Amino acid sequence: PEYESTVTAMGFQRAYTDIERRQDLWATDWAQLDGHYAAAESRAAGYELVRITPAVPDEMLDAVAALTAAINDAPTDDLDIEDEVYTPERIRDFEAASAGRGRRLYRLVARHLDSGELGGHTIVAIENEQPWHGYQYDTSVLAAHRGRRLGVLLKIGMMRWLRDAEPQLRFIDTQNAASNDHMIRVNELLGYEVVNRESGWQKNLV
Repeated sequence: PEYESTVTAMGFQRAYTDIERRQDLWATDWAQLDGHYAAAESRAAGYELVRITPAVPDEMLDAVAALTAAINDAPTDDLDIEDEVYTPERIRDFEAASAGRGRRLYRLVARHLDSGELGGHTIVAIENEQPWHGYQYDTSVLAAHRGRRLGVLLKIGMMRWLRDAEPQLRFIDTQNAASNDHMIRVNELLGYEVVNRESGWQKNLV
């Protein structure tokens, strides 16, 4: 309260609250998740999941850049910010920066079988020096492909992949805006639990 009153007096306004959640893969009820996956799969008939690691194939770069830009639809509370711009070059820079930081990237995409369009994706990075620890990056679905439970399908599909590819992995951390009700419901369905909250402040200098 004292901190909040101080920054408010300085002209800053609370702009967002992020909630950090953590998933313990070693405590996961896989039978329960299999049920959620089957239910999502029935809604997502006509899609397949495609695994990509570490780098996006050249022929998919434009489509993946468009998928990544869909994250601009996520709530940002009261932050006054411009949409992010994602290009194929930025995707390549992200891959190079992740490798330089010592993180292994796993990307799972949902592809529509009839059209070949990529409808959604999810990304997790694993620490080389702390291989029991991973970070959930974007999970996003293009507007035209929403309403088919692709987010649940992708995230459980990623968990299955990592269970086999990274058996030492225990924790995955993620952050969402407190107002991002949809993704919070998905994460809680998968067993994520709150470990931290943080608030951001913004001041208009004009």
